[in-house]
Amino acid sequence: MNSRRVACLASLSIVSLACAPESAVQFIGRLDGGTLARDARVDTGRPRDLGASTDLPITSTDRGTVGDDRPEVVPADVVSIYDTGGGSDACAMAAACTARPDGCEARERCGNGLDDDCNGMSDEACPCLPGTVQDCFLGPPGRQGVGQCRAGTQRCQGTGEFGAWTACAGGLSPSAEACDDLDNNCDGCVDEGLCCRAELLCPGPGDPRVPDGRPFTLYPLRGAMFFTGDVRRWDWTIRGGPCESVLPGPTFETFGLDTRDGAFRPTLSGDYTVTLTVTTGTGERFTCTFVVHVAGPGLRVELCWDTSTTVDVDLYLHDPRNTNPWFSSSAGPLDSATNDSCNWSNCEANVRGRMGRVNWGYPSTPVANCENGPFGAGWRALGMCSNPRLDIDNNLTKAIGVPENVNVDNPRDSESFRIMAQNFTGTAARPVVNVYCGGRLRGTLGAVPDSLPDFTGTPGYASVGAMWRVADVVVHVDASGATTDCDVSPLHPPGTRAGFDVTRNNPRY
Repeated sequence: MNSRRVACLASLSIVSLACAPESAVQFIGRLDGGTLARDARVDTGRPRDLGASTDLPITSTDRGTVGDDRPEVVPADVVSIYDTGGGSDACAMAAACTARPDGCEARERCGNGLDDDCNGMSDEACPCLPGTVQDCFLGPPGRQGVGQCRAGTQRCQGTGEFGAWTACAGGLSPSAEACDDLDNNCDGCVDEGLCCRAELLCPGPGDPRVPDGRPFTLYPLRGAMFFTGDVRRWDWTIRGGPCESVLPGPTFETFGLDTRDGAFRPTLSGDYTVTLTVTTGTGERFTCTFVVHVAGPGLRVELCWDTSTTVDVDLYLHDPRNTNPWFSSSAGPLDSATNDSCNWSNCEANVRGRMGRVNWGYPSTPVANCENGPFGAGWRALGMCSNPRLDIDNNLTKAIGVPENVNVDNPRDSESFRIMAQNFTGTAARPVVNVYCGGRLRGTLGAVPDSLPDFTGTPGYASVGAMWRVADVVVHVDASGATTDCDVSPLHPPGTRAGFDVTRNNPRY
């Protein structure tokens, strides 16, 4: 008998059931937080086997849910389009399970990222600020965060004062029940309609066995925690976040993707979609998809651009305590740099500017927050992570074709930070800026089709060139000091309510 089937016996207490083989499924995988062998080499082609072992501690955090505190109204005539179905009626659950209500409503509510009217779209026709990002969920509102279901994100698109939300991307929506010990259709019942013994052991969102990762830290993928049967072949694939379509290469390294125990090392924050395809000894194939959330603490701003192999674009974050100009004059960025912003000259482990390391009054944080990045040796020598800081700098010598980021691990509640991207060369670039607050994506600005029409600096490197004032970010910090969220306000030219605030050789705030 196939190991994925079990005999169903009729008795006074057990209903006689008909058994069927399980099908390919989607689910979220688990990790056990142990030790993974790792290969120190950069993966540029076929995945490699892992070499010397090292302990890889990973912590787990919960993500918040966007909601609405008004009471739900569920008219009797509202019907959900989400009908994933269960298994065969002839193979019903022996133990009764009452499915939770869908929570569909007669009309869509704006601002909660949910498909309230269950028509397959979230917050359609709702106004929003272009470039901002919100959590969203495609599925009945009552099933968000139940079983395998987890939220994705949607971006506000448009170049005017207001825009419209794009389709909800990422996350996991309800799917047909499968024999995997997981509530796939997210109705509160596990494997209903099926009669089987699961070889797939699948945790849902928030399970401690699927912890969050951190940028620059190796994330282990242990196949035995996903599939317990006989396996002939393992195949892993990884898909990254918003910068993948902008940069010339992936934002992560991969290791051992054709072995049971693979791994990847992310460069950026965000949700990484991991797919495992298992081929059993008998030739059956099972495909499993789950989301790994990669998050750093506090405020994290990431910059990527299309010409990052040939053009040096720099990311700046302004001191929240003042509104001084970005530079002391319109001269070149090194000659006129100040410590009113965190940038390549004063925020790396090894300071290169004449003004010394920037100090905005924040205490340092543990070196574990920064020691795995490109400047890790420098941070380890200092014995701490400074705030603010730059973890990675694409300057066409130390790094080429990679993103840049600025971090403030421990901002204060209600502080307002201004973001600026600078192109001091005479070559065009199309930058994209992503804003993460407490690990949650809250802004994607400059992405197609809302790209900057012209972001060309001044030839000769003799001036501050083109400066794009991207957005103001007001952070929300709880009583424990943890950043919980933020408000992102895209910036426009003074006196206007639309467009990009781009100047040339003008250092104003």
